[in-house]
Amino acid sequence: MDMVTILIIGGVVVLVAIVVVLVVSKDKGPTLETPPAEESTEKKETVTAKRFKSVLSGSDLQNQMKKEEQELLTQYTAGTGEGIAEVEKLLVSDPNNVDLLDWLAFMYYSNNEIDKAIETYKKALSIKPTNENQHYYLGNSYFKKGMFEEAKKEWSEVIRLKPNSKIAKNAQERIDYIVSNKK
Repeated sequence: MDMVTILIIGGVVVLVAIVVVLVVSKDKGPTLETPPAEESTEKKETVTAKRFKSVLSGSDLQNQMKKEEQELLTQYTAGTGEGIAEVEKLLVSDPNNVDLLDWLAFMYYSNNEIDKAIETYKKALSIKPTNENQHYYLGNSYFKKGMFEEAKKEWSEVIRLKPNSKIAKNAQERIDYIVSNKK
């Protein structure tokens, strides 16, 4: 290889790296807490390096980004409020993503934003009405609001969908609790 070819290849690699860094910086958006500068830079470099390697290797950048979304979701700590803005942002580009809606509803519920949890579970169920977990947690949300008839209806749906499952057993126990306490 002659020197001109090496310089061109090197220039292309640097250009791709700059574009990837700009995309990562643009996509990151505001966060709830600002981590220490060293940690933030280190994490950004790691994400940038992963994406850069994906581009160079020819692998699918969308799949890489989906993995990063999953990592964000699995690192959630209930009750802290962290991650809600990030998941809401992800839903802007994919509003019918049932998995993201499920996570967001759970985040709302665990942060005592029950009205938002109910609304989000209902939206997820409008897309995929056979998800027994979402019916169960929608029932829990209604119960927390004192909406006992609605809660019983959702828990009954869990039992109908998965009659011999552990979640159906839990749903039946909750229904029995409401009935025995005449709520």
